[in-house]
Amino acid sequence: AEAPAPAASGAAAVAAKSGYTYWKRDIGDAHVLPACTPQKLEGEEKTAATEKADAPRTSSVGSSWNAAGTWEEKDMSVGARAELERILCDEGFVLLEAEGTRICVCKATVSGDSQAYNIRGRPRLGFELKVSCSWKGTFEGEEVSGEMQIPELDSSDLDGIDLRPTSKKGNEAAKKAADALKKGARPAIRKAAEQLSANMLKA
Repeated sequence: AEAPAPAASGAAAVAAKSGYTYWKRDIGDAHVLPACTPQKLEGEEKTAATEKADAPRTSSVGSSWNAAGTWEEKDMSVGARAELERILCDEGFVLLEAEGTRICVCKATVSGDSQAYNIRGRPRLGFELKVSCSWKGTFEGEEVSGEMQIPELDSSDLDGIDLRPTSKKGNEAAKKAADALKKGARPAIRKAAEQLSANMLKA
């Protein structure tokens, strides 16, 4: 007599016994549950599914898969750093201006991270950036220049921006200008940060 065939392995036995409905095995009224066997798409349904899968992601903050607008996060660090450098160095951007005084940024380097958030259809830009820049101009009629560090430009605390301007030793006018920039340049830096958010979130 032939030897009995070996029993199927556990996984194979489950697969053979169940297919896609093994989880129904111990349910008395399983026959009323909807079938969960995969169905092959045909015609228009197949075309629509293919087009959706192949649709390119947009460059804006929102995306096709997040059409409901619940939540999405996108890294914007590279673009945000370059854009802030452009804003700060623009000819029309002035750190401090008064009678006989006009000080601008002549060079800027920005590092740090930035993310765009789409929360229920409302785009926001978050960033934690560090700015190092050179400034020059006139202060009370005298030529001045110096450096300035912004250790933390945080989108969640634009009212508490810490500016650290410095000047070359021995130049009294530049020293006075640096002291004036500590508080006087805060509105300009805040405006630059707000402009950064507006520019990066444009559709």
